[in-house]
Amino acid sequence: MDKITIEQILEPVGVANFFKNYWGKKHLIIRRNKFKNLFGWNDFSNYLNRYPHLKGLQIIDYRKQGDGRWCLDKVRKGKLKLPLLSKQKMYKQWTDGKTFVIPFVEYEKKALVDICFEFEKYFGTGQANIYASPKANSKSFPAHADQTENFLFHTEGKTKWTIYKEFTPDKPDEIAEEFVLEPGDLLYIPQYQYHKVDTIGPRILISIHFKNKPNQSIEKFKVTSNKQNGRPEWIAWQPKQKQKSQSQARLMNKRNWSKPYFNKL
Repeated sequence: MDKITIEQILEPVGVANFFKNYWGKKHLIIRRNKFKNLFGWNDFSNYLNRYPHLKGLQIIDYRKQGDGRWCLDKVRKGKLKLPLLSKQKMYKQWTDGKTFVIPFVEYEKKALVDICFEFEKYFGTGQANIYASPKANSKSFPAHADQTENFLFHTEGKTKWTIYKEFTPDKPDEIAEEFVLEPGDLLYIPQYQYHKVDTIGPRILISIHFKNKPNQSIEKFKVTSNKQNGRPEWIAWQPKQKQKSQSQARLMNKRNWSKPYFNKL
């Protein structure tokens, strides 16, 4: 995929329309098939097979105390008095139906870095988190509101969403809309709006979220460039391969040699 632009991300809604009518006001659903390959099951499998050589991995509903999460970094640092799971026990959590959260995945794919760069022209620094569940009714977070502008790219499976009319500091009470999202769909949820997700089956979604820039408003809107962004750029590390000349290619594709390659016995 070529470099991703915010126009492509918000198509067909449009950038000006989004910021005027949705930003900070109400959720937005964009249904299409454009970004469903951002992070799939093969990517998830490859990532988890690096365990325990990971950072930030979380398991939702692992315990009854606190927020219920098992957090790899906190366990390593001793801030969470829980066992450091073996790879086999980690896999058992997955097959038992637990939802996994993988934070800071933006540098797993160039497309994710490009999306962050595009959004950060309009918002502050953000990050990408993966939410993956192995089956229907895997536990996720209860109704809650985030402190960031949230763009959710659905890449695998189906999820049921409940969006509430209330924003913090009010409590979630009245449902604004309920709907099911599929691979390729994009959901925008404004900062501080209450929402809840329920798993219908195995699913992966990418939450790419950003804080607003200080004093940002429609009347005085600050748009920055990639050069003004402190985010490290994506660099292609693949070595350049020498290409075969056309004459070599023609020779290799030739059906018959001018002389027999092996002498007849």
